[in-house]
Parts: sequence; structure tokens; C-alpha cells
Amino acid sequence: MSKISMPTLLTGLLFVVILVAAGTTFQVGFNEVAIRVLLGRADETSVVREPGLKFKWIPPIETVQKYDTRLRTLDTFETEFKTSDGKNVIIGAYAIWTIEDPLKFYVKVRSEGAAEQQMRSRLQGAKNAVVGQSTLADFVNRDAETKDASYNRMLQEIADTVRPGLLTDYGIQVRQVGFRRIALPAETTQQVFQSMIAERNRLASAALTEGTSRAATIRQQAEADARSIRAFAEAMAEEIRAAGTQAATMIYQQVAPEDQPLLVYLRWLEGLRAIFAPGGTVVIDQQSPLFAPFVNPPIVRDADGQARIRLPISTLPNLGGAPALRPAAEDAVLQSGGVSNEDDVQRGARAAGE
Repeated sequence: MSKISMPTLLTGLLFVVILVAAGTTFQVGFNEVAIRVLLGRADETSVVREPGLKFKWIPPIETVQKYDTRLRTLDTFETEFKTSDGKNVIIGAYAIWTIEDPLKFYVKVRSEGAAEQQMRSRLQGAKNAVVGQSTLADFVNRDAETKDASYNRMLQEIADTVRPGLLTDYGIQVRQVGFRRIALPAETTQQVFQSMIAERNRLASAALTEGTSRAATIRQQAEADARSIRAFAEAMAEEIRAAGTQAATMIYQQVAPEDQPLLVYLRWLEGLRAIFAPGGTVVIDQQSPLFAPFVNPPIVRDADGQARIRLPISTLPNLGGAPALRPAAEDAVLQSGGVSNEDDVQRGARAAGE
């Protein structure tokens, strides 16, 4: 019989030690919790939460089941739900969960796959109940604050529905529930578009009605202001007209009646001289009596048949209501060949006096 060499013996002994150590020890990470199952049974004392190297009996006397205690995410399937107003909505949700009671989790579901199956079933029922009590406006709304408030309310109701049951039955703590995706079927999308168009038309009609009402109010106020301004202007014009008539009367009282037409004529000349001053621009209103001799100049013919423009004082505007100049004065103006300046007027007046 051959002898076993010392290196072989040491190698075999080391292998046995490793097998015994692997079977009688286990490592618990800082993010793990372990359940020690002794002869197929586990209780509160079987839960190991402290991290580090632990000892146990060799299998199958004692086995260890470890679970990750970090937060996990569960995605639910996108499913079509019907709202309370009869509209269909496609919703996909998610849940963030963790193992709160590892012993109960081990006893009821054992594996994470089985736990997720139970959570999906309960989340589906909770979504169906909450969405069935909501309207389409809770999902699709132009007001962001109103929409966010509706989302928060529905998510809180879903979480409050599934959280107690999952914790009591499976030791699962649901930390948060959220909507992963919200979509509308084609027919619901068309209905939403029609509803949005109707809402826009309603707002446009309301704005148009309000604008028309405000325009009418502004127009009435403007007309009232215009009437007030017009009445004030007419009153002022009447006062100015009365003052002018009074001043003209006072001037006429200082002039002999036979010289009053000549005074009107001289004032007419002064007015023309001021109007046609060099460097000015004149816009003539042909309806004004001040420019009547220019618009329709009186043309007369001499004894030899030659046409001349005569500026008889009788054709001038009757600014003060005075009678026309005596015919002798008109003849003097005609004999002078027309009036061109104040000197001609004075010569005509002297000739008329003689």
C-alpha cells in the first residue's frame, strides 16, 4: 500500500476545511437581511439584520435565505381604464417598495418574483377603482396646478389602498406610487380635441361679448365727452362772437355812417396784407366771404370794350352789417383803375367826397 504524500494530505485537509467553513458560515451585507431556516422552520429569532460573518449548521440542517433591503422599483403593465364620464385612458404606473418584514415575506411569498406578482394584481385593482371615480379632466387639463393636484390625489388614494394590505399580508412596504405613462386612445383623443375646440370657441365668444360691451361703453363715453366739448366750444364761440359784434358796434359808433363801408374795406385790405405776408402758406376756403372777390372776381368793360377787374366795395363781406359805399365812391374806385393799396383807397374816398 502506497503512502499518501504530505502535500496531498495537506491539500485534501485544506479542501475539507474550506467545505466545512462554506457550509457553516454565511456573510450578511450591509444592505441585506438573512433568514436562518432550521429544519424548515423560522421564527423571529431567525432574522439576522446585523452585517458580518455568521455561523450556522451545515445544510440541510440549516439553510439561509437572504433578501436585499434596498428600495426596488416595480413597473405595472399599461392598461386601458374607463373614467367616470365614460372616457378611456391608458395608464402605466410604477411602485417603489422595500421588504419591511423579512420573516413574513419569507413565509408568504419567499421569492421576489412572487411578491411582484401579488403587488401588480393589487395595484391593478386599486388603479381601476380610483380611475373609475375620476374624470378625463383629472388627466387632461390646461391648468397645470389643477392637473398636478388631481395626480397627487389619485396616487395617494392608490397608495393608501394597497399599502396596508401588502404590509400586513406580505411584509412589503410601498414607499411611493407614480404614473409612468398616461395616454389616450385614438377615439378619446379626438373627443378631447373636440372638447378643446368647443372650450376655445366659448372663451372666444365670451371675450368678443365682453369686448363689444366695453366698446359700446367707450363709444357712449366718447360721444358724451364730444357733446360736452362741442357744447363748451359753441358757448365759447358764441361769447367770442358776441364780444366781436359788441366791439364792431363800438367802432361803427365812432365812424360816420357814410364812411362805415370804407372802414370795412380798409379792414379787409389789412386782413389780406396780414394773411399774404411773405414766408407764409395760405389755404383758401372758397366758401369764405373774405375771399369771394378772388373766387368770383367782378369783371367790367370800359367804354372802349376793354375788360377790367373791378373791386367794388359793395361786393366785400359785410363784416359789420354796414350798408354799401355810396355810388360816388365806387365810381371813384373804377376811375382809378381798381384798388391796389391803401393810398388808392384814400384817393377814391377823397374823390367821392368832392
